[in-house]
Amino acid sequence: MKEILSNKLFKRSARTIAVLILLACAGGPADLNEFTSYFLPETATAQAGDGRYHFTQQFLYLDDYSDTLRPEKDINSQAWAKYAGVDETIAYNYFYTESANNTLPNRLMLKGNKAAVTYLQLAKSIEKSYQPSVYSWEEGSKDSLVLVEAFAKSQQLARSTTDPFLKERYGYQAVKLAMILEQPDNCVKLYDELIKPLKTKTFISDWAFSRKAGATMALGDTAKALYEFAQLFDRCPSRRREADLSLRIKGVRFQEKALDYCQNNDEKAAVYALSAIQPLEDGLPMLKKVTELNPKNALIELITAREINKNEYYANGEMPYVEDTLAYEKRRGESKSYFEQLGDFCADNATNKALSNPSFWYTSASYVAYVNKDYKKSEEYLAQAKAAPAPNDYLKQQMDIQEVLLLIAQQEGITSEFEGKVIGMLEKLNKSVNFRIVNAYTRACGLLAKMYRGQPTEEKKSGGWWSSCSSKSSGDVSATHLAKAFLLEAAASWQSRPANADGYAPAFATNLDRYAVEDSTSVATLREAISYAQQPQLDDFGKRLVGLSGVNADYLNVVLGRRLLGEHQYAQAAEVWKNVSPKTWTESPFSDYLTENPFYIKPDNGQSPSQTLTPAAFAARMVQLETQMKAGDAQAAYLLACGAYNMGYFGNSWLLLNRQRSSSEYEYTYPPRDLTGVDYYTAAKAKTYFEKALQLTKDPELAAKAAFGASLCEESTFYVFKANEGRDLGYDEATQAAFKKRMNEEQKKRLGKYFDLLRRNYANSAYTKEIIEECSTYRDFVGQ
Repeated sequence: MKEILSNKLFKRSARTIAVLILLACAGGPADLNEFTSYFLPETATAQAGDGRYHFTQQFLYLDDYSDTLRPEKDINSQAWAKYAGVDETIAYNYFYTESANNTLPNRLMLKGNKAAVTYLQLAKSIEKSYQPSVYSWEEGSKDSLVLVEAFAKSQQLARSTTDPFLKERYGYQAVKLAMILEQPDNCVKLYDELIKPLKTKTFISDWAFSRKAGATMALGDTAKALYEFAQLFDRCPSRRREADLSLRIKGVRFQEKALDYCQNNDEKAAVYALSAIQPLEDGLPMLKKVTELNPKNALIELITAREINKNEYYANGEMPYVEDTLAYEKRRGESKSYFEQLGDFCADNATNKALSNPSFWYTSASYVAYVNKDYKKSEEYLAQAKAAPAPNDYLKQQMDIQEVLLLIAQQEGITSEFEGKVIGMLEKLNKSVNFRIVNAYTRACGLLAKMYRGQPTEEKKSGGWWSSCSSKSSGDVSATHLAKAFLLEAAASWQSRPANADGYAPAFATNLDRYAVEDSTSVATLREAISYAQQPQLDDFGKRLVGLSGVNADYLNVVLGRRLLGEHQYAQAAEVWKNVSPKTWTESPFSDYLTENPFYIKPDNGQSPSQTLTPAAFAARMVQLETQMKAGDAQAAYLLACGAYNMGYFGNSWLLLNRQRSSSEYEYTYPPRDLTGVDYYTAAKAKTYFEKALQLTKDPELAAKAAFGASLCEESTFYVFKANEGRDLGYDEATQAAFKKRMNEEQKKRLGKYFDLLRRNYANSAYTKEIIEECSTYRDFVGQ
């Protein structure tokens, strides 16, 4: 008998990482920043790389594209190329590639510019001597002796050189080294001496100003540091990321005192703008200030989109996992009023002549009105948005999202005209890999499914059409509508998403699991879905809906046959599986996982272990065996039991009933649930067949096989019991040892009935002797 190990230390990690043998699998999280949102922040006009400032639940935004965008490399290479009179690729190669060569300094030497070569040598020595760690678990390197010498040399050359290009760079190196050597006071002084007086300043002066702002922060003047980083963020794209992170990591929020350092309204707007994109800030008051002080500030639209997304987090979907649920609910309650104010702000800005892009503002106002369930106003704003030029494709996609959600929200009944409109809208959205578009598509499919079932949707206002009736019972809904509802939910699943280049369907949190949808759908509805999909004269909507669902009649017949087989309706399963193309059984997953004889059980029960059967042949064989059993055939009862056992979780042919299997799924169900009544795990029906074989047979060999088979079913039930008992068990050694001892006693007791039968009545049978050789649990029971 096999032994399934239970390791509580493994359980801890298994809750996080399920080791699944998947027949078809999603490609994992498609976006680490995903949350329930239907508004695209990309609609906002923004600079390259500003996507990292979109709202996310993460403290530090993870966006590979934005975070790998390094404008400093390009701008510095271009500056050196122009200065040295060389191609930009030569400068870029020298500074930023692993296979750097000396073409740049060689060209400078040929032109007699030895001073520039001296600078390059100093800069390279500084770079080699100070390499900070990129990740927290790594150690950086710092050669203080070399850096101190370079610090002195850079100051001396910054003061003595007359070349403006080199003078600015030596000053920058001196300011930078002061901070590397942990001398913030010196950093500020050197900036004021070496950089501030320069008549001509380039981005290099801003890089030095970045170090100076860091020194201000290190000296404890957070208000002034906020001011300085805000100006840097506003005017220096190549240090924008560093300016933001310098505040974000320290948790610096808006301070009124920072405005005292501002020289004009643009500088004040910059302070408000950078503060508005920090975590834990309500950005709308600051956003209004930015718009008032500097309507040309590039962040106005981005901050608006950020505030919309931030409030979606509270307005949409269920409460996420948070430590302080009371605080979350309080914030959710406050967000409605805040959202209304945000909507008014967007509507006002749409007609504000000082701002551009009315299409963005009308679209934003429309979306906020939709969330607030003011659909008439939302529709009016959306029409005005469409009438204005849309500067980017994301804005057009956002309009598509709102159009379909508004259509569904205001539709008061299913009509062919409505179906014709909505199917085209769904087709526009279903191929996207943007999680917000996928969110909207999934939402639309779910709401439509409710409409087809006659169920109320949350879209309807109180007192609206849906409030006049309660949810219809399934008996009041037409079979066709039930079929369409099922197909829409299948269309909203990750399994129905288009595969990417790697052959995986990217999975999003809002996507349904088609397998769960199928398992929760009645057999009657599955039959209706098959009939609907197979209609010879299926209309255009139906054909397109089946296409979106990702299923066809052949697939659905496999699903229906599994459901019937799981209910031990063998004749019905066999009949349904006659409709499945024989080619289906020869392809993956069946060719990969259905590779053993479903009537074979160890130790050798007289059946060929390598003989394989298609699901259709298996079901037909089960029908035959069931008929023979009813006629009193003990061998047929035994084989029927073997088949029923092997098509369950612990059997060799679980694929007959399920599409996927985890090595420990019965232990780590999420959410936790009691599986003691689930035949797939407990093999309760198989046990009744083994018991029937015991009743019918007079052959001790067959009786021994049947008794052992029944003990396997008891063992399955025991494993489920053990999983339930150990689910909330502590991890300390003493607790684990006590639990193991108790489970060993429980196992003997729960398997004792059939083990005792083997020992008392069939100890001398050849099969029982094989069991002693093969099954350690039985050997322990009999003391051998």
